[in-house]
Amino acid sequence: MVVMADYWVNAGRVYRGVEVGSIPLGGKTPEQAEKVIADRTSGALKEMEFDGPEDLSLSAAEMGVDFDVKSTVENAYAVGREGGVLERLADRGEAAYGRVVIPPKVEYRREVASKQIDEIAARFDNKPKEAEVNILGSEVEVVESSEGYRTDKAATQKSADAAVGDMTGEAEIVGRVLKPEIATPAAENAAEKTREAMSEQMVFTADGERWTLSPTDIGATLDVKRNRDQFDVSLNRDRMEQYLGNVYASLTVEPVEADYDINGSEVSVVPGEIGQRIDENQFFEDIETGIFTGQREYQVPLVENEPDLTTAEAEDLRPTDMIGDYRTNYMTYDDSPGRIENLEIASNAVNNTLLAPGEVFSFNALAEPLDYKETKVIVQGRVDEAEGGGLCQVSSTLYMAANYAGLDVIERNPHYAELPYIRPGFDATVWFGALDMKFENTSSGYVLIQQWVDDDGYVNAAIYGQPTGKEVEMNSKKVATTEDADGKPVTKWVTYQKVARDGEVVKNDVLHTDTYKFLKPAAEDAPNAERPPN
Repeated sequence: MVVMADYWVNAGRVYRGVEVGSIPLGGKTPEQAEKVIADRTSGALKEMEFDGPEDLSLSAAEMGVDFDVKSTVENAYAVGREGGVLERLADRGEAAYGRVVIPPKVEYRREVASKQIDEIAARFDNKPKEAEVNILGSEVEVVESSEGYRTDKAATQKSADAAVGDMTGEAEIVGRVLKPEIATPAAENAAEKTREAMSEQMVFTADGERWTLSPTDIGATLDVKRNRDQFDVSLNRDRMEQYLGNVYASLTVEPVEADYDINGSEVSVVPGEIGQRIDENQFFEDIETGIFTGQREYQVPLVENEPDLTTAEAEDLRPTDMIGDYRTNYMTYDDSPGRIENLEIASNAVNNTLLAPGEVFSFNALAEPLDYKETKVIVQGRVDEAEGGGLCQVSSTLYMAANYAGLDVIERNPHYAELPYIRPGFDATVWFGALDMKFENTSSGYVLIQQWVDDDGYVNAAIYGQPTGKEVEMNSKKVATTEDADGKPVTKWVTYQKVARDGEVVKNDVLHTDTYKFLKPAAEDAPNAERPPN
């Protein structure tokens, strides 16, 4: 009877408690339900309303939504009328004492909605804008910060899906606000500090002179840099120095280096002069301390600027004594005018060279740029003619003087053959671009190198310096004689060096071992020459 009564009460109508989405249809005839659904889909659901950073409305068509009103109402009307007896009774009971929600029958092209949400994100998404401080001439500009936004597209899509499912047409643009890392107040604080530094001109005084720096120029010397969520305002020392170029030019006096005057073997000191410079560390510390606290006038601190080599140092390092010498006789070898002239050219290039402590002497560096006469030389183990004959006698003579002076020889090369003007093992050949003779001034003071050719047939070398306490002995010994492929003699020589300092032997060893070959005959039977084989 209850079932029959319920049937007759709801005959031709949707059962009470049945809803489509959020729309109640209970008690309505199918025609009335269709009108309600149609009104909703052509009204509220005709447009989908998005709530977000800005309100946004999109049509159902734009969101890919198409409602089937008739099928939706048929599904609602079928509640309690389809299925077995028990199923229908259960549906009726649920509708009568609760609610039965029927999803609308809708064609929802979700990919269309997804594209719309991509466009929504492109419209609203933007990065936060950081605050800035810009110095423009004498003015300071603050660029205000602003928030950014990032759309959560997945959550927004879910909200749109729900708006279609419950037929409310109301969705939410889900996202989050992006805060700038550095905000406007921080920029305002830095700008205020910058304006204070640029509020008036700066005045600098020294030695009775006065210079000024304008607010615009002051601004050009300031750096405003981000430091996490703040700005640091600081003085750029390099730019400040540039803008104070006239101050530096007026107050800087370059020092004059002490020097030496050479008169024969006597070396005297030419006094240097002390200059003047700005004490930059103190100067910039004063400015950095005062520029942001209102100090406008500054006394430029000055200090003496000593030369690298002062008069006192030059006197202490002055060469005073001969510490090594050697000579070779060119008359025993080749006394042709061209060769003697080459000896003089190379000796003059070396003569009166001063070498500082730790400095390296290079024979080629001094001798190579000069022009020489064409004389006899050794090329490919044979006597030939070329420019520069005689240079090796100059380098060999100086090599031995450097050894006796106790200096460190760092490059030395033997000749191809034994030479009559110097003992085997004592020679040092040179060849521009390939072989050099070098030694280092390992003494504690300057050394003066003098070299000359005298009228008695000798090439002379003398080295002056501070007394070193060294005594050097040199000796060489032939230790073997063999033959080459042509049956010509080949000799082997060992050179020894003994060094004593203040009477105590500190070195007594082999200096080097050299092999000398037989000189091949030339078209003109020349005795020897100095160029090594190429």
